[in-house]
Amino acid sequence: MVIRRIFLLFSLILVLLVFSSCERATDTNNNKNTDDLIDDLNSDTQIGDSNSDNIDNSNIGSGLQTDEDKIDVETDTNTENNDTYGNFTTLHKTIASYDRMKQMNYSKLVYNTGSKYTPDELRSTRLRANIIASAKLFFPNASDFMEHYLEGDGENYELDVEEFFENETAKKNMYNDVNSALRAVEVMYDGEKLTVYQIEESLHHNLTGDWKYSVGSYFASVELHNVKETSVFGYTCYTATLKYVVQDFYNWDSNDTNDISITSVSPADLHQLHVNGEAQEFLTYGEIEFEIRWAKGVDASTLKYEEIDD
Repeated sequence: MVIRRIFLLFSLILVLLVFSSCERATDTNNNKNTDDLIDDLNSDTQIGDSNSDNIDNSNIGSGLQTDEDKIDVETDTNTENNDTYGNFTTLHKTIASYDRMKQMNYSKLVYNTGSKYTPDELRSTRLRANIIASAKLFFPNASDFMEHYLEGDGENYELDVEEFFENETAKKNMYNDVNSALRAVEVMYDGEKLTVYQIEESLHHNLTGDWKYSVGSYFASVELHNVKETSVFGYTCYTATLKYVVQDFYNWDSNDTNDISITSVSPADLHQLHVNGEAQEFLTYGEIEFEIRWAKGVDASTLKYEEIDD
């Protein structure tokens, strides 16, 4: 029994040494790839929408985007080069959602076009929307987003990603996305330093509470830059710079007449503020970068994420 215990203790120490070594493995080069996920946040053809709880997709017209606006992803089918694996590629930047692009175009078409609402009805809706905008004690993010909506300038809204990931659901979604990226790297790595992009963004629907009424559902994407592989005690380890991006298009569903729980106003009512030029829909965007180290096959939720300061 004593020999068995000593053997088990030795095995445990060896495993801990391996993973500890993976965390320290080689130097993490901070020369980050300067390709941005979105070249210009103000570009009409590069910004899109997330299909969120407050989004209306039912009346998005077809043909709102020309063939020139569409972005095709060329993938190399030669598996020997390991250029693509699943939803990841070493060749291209992440492609913004085509659905979100259409939603942005549709939003511009309907802004300030008038509606069936009377001036009194619009004033009443605006008053109830202001209640949401002032409920910062109970819904700090939903109130800030609504305030930005009512300001009516449509400027992009910077998402506080660190605060966003304090939400357990958002954090779990990130771990799932990162896990997919880690597995892709492990398959595609061919001995040279590489960068891996997500071809198509992930769509997450499951936020609740304060974040439901601000971000709702959202698109997310992962990039891994300067990936390097090392071997520690026969185990394969990697280092990389991780970039995680979150995007959402803030608008309200014109077909949803059910009052939301914050106050007695429906998404359809709030949408009318945009249609009448009383508020304007906008893109929210946030990104965060970490240095990470991992042993092959490890789960993303067990890693240490060392944030990179701007």
